[in-house]
Amino acid sequence: MAHPSIPDRSTPDQGAARLAAATPVDRDRYADLLRLFSIGIVVLGHWVVALLTVNGAGEVSTSTPVMLSTWVWQVMALFFFVGGFAHARALRRGPTTGRFVRGRLARLLPPVVVMVAIWAVLAAAVDSVGFTRGDVGRDLAVGMHRITAPLWFLGVYLAIVLAAPVMMRLHGRFGLWRVVAWLTAASAVVDALSLGAGLPLIGYVNMLLVWLAVHQMGFGYADGTLARGGRPVAGALAAGGLAAAVALVFGTSSYPVLMVGLPGNGVSNASPATCALLAQSMFLIGVALLLRPLGVAFAARPTVWLVVATGNSVIMTIFCWHLTACYLVQGVLLLSGTTLPGADTPAWLLALPGWLAACTAACAGLVVVFRRFERVRRPVAAGTGRATVAVLAVAAGLFGLSETGLEGLSLSSWDGLDLRAVLALGLIGLGMLALSGLGRPVAADRDRPGVAA
Repeated sequence: MAHPSIPDRSTPDQGAARLAAATPVDRDRYADLLRLFSIGIVVLGHWVVALLTVNGAGEVSTSTPVMLSTWVWQVMALFFFVGGFAHARALRRGPTTGRFVRGRLARLLPPVVVMVAIWAVLAAAVDSVGFTRGDVGRDLAVGMHRITAPLWFLGVYLAIVLAAPVMMRLHGRFGLWRVVAWLTAASAVVDALSLGAGLPLIGYVNMLLVWLAVHQMGFGYADGTLARGGRPVAGALAAGGLAAAVALVFGTSSYPVLMVGLPGNGVSNASPATCALLAQSMFLIGVALLLRPLGVAFAARPTVWLVVATGNSVIMTIFCWHLTACYLVQGVLLLSGTTLPGADTPAWLLALPGWLAACTAACAGLVVVFRRFERVRRPVAAGTGRATVAVLAVAAGLFGLSETGLEGLSLSSWDGLDLRAVLALGLIGLGMLALSGLGRPVAADRDRPGVAA
């Protein structure tokens, strides 16, 4: 039977029909739809933020309505939720921890490493020849710093991949709600130390605890715990999550309104994650469960499923290269001497569709070039212990690189070298060296039409 990630090469209608017929009947197409939707919203959000950053946000990004809108389009929780579902499905078949980790990493890491390697070389070249001087140079420096910012997600996700087998055992022994309650309580303690006791670095522990709690909800979706509760449980999650977020943000002075960073704002609930973000995530999961009947019917349409399956098959490539796409568009605008209006002008809304369309076209071209790396079936290290250490090194490197950026890689002098970025790249390189070339090829995951989440 054909794998659902491989699109048919006949006419679109024929290909959609054949793909739909080849899809296993027990596949949860709604989960695939949520995964693609979440990454799609993240991509669009980053493109809009890039436009605000380059051309000026004025007072738009600090206005209360815009800040409140982030409660809706901060949708990374849906990706972690679906990741928990996919992990539960894979673990249910009883693989060893080493085999489970190998299967998850086989297609997750290659697109990321290729993107980091290419950008590291470009950044070193740009820094070394002095292109970061002047107005255009400052834009380049900003771009090289921000190009790695989304990698925090991959660093955290790799850590969760390693934790998934243990979390699954806890889920089987204690059930969904007790484990989620423990994680929530632990994240509240971290918030108290970080926000209340003035120990901000401790707050980064919640980058793991908050997203683990969201990921754990995916276990409950996979085993039917959430489905058995029906609409009452879904409605309680949505209402309770929203009420908790409102209480934390507006009932205390500790939590900002923003659920994701915007230009002109110093803090948000996303970096590091907080209990307010966890509450907003539960709200989103509840809404997603309430919308499931509509989503299932929508994803069952052959043409829609063709788009969803094809998009999922290159989802990591899209994520890795979407910022590069908008940088290319901005580069063309700079070379042509075109300046887009600021966000505090009515003309900005007229320019936005063209900006998004151009970024989409550039991203599609990059996906065509780099999608081959998402189809790599090479194995990773066979030993569980070695794989664990190596993956932790890669995760730490990716997270560190998301904080440092790549603008400090000048090869012309030691003074221009950012040792933190070098260390992060070194961790990624050493981890990948340990992971590559050992063991046997990893078969495709029938539970995923794309990256093994």
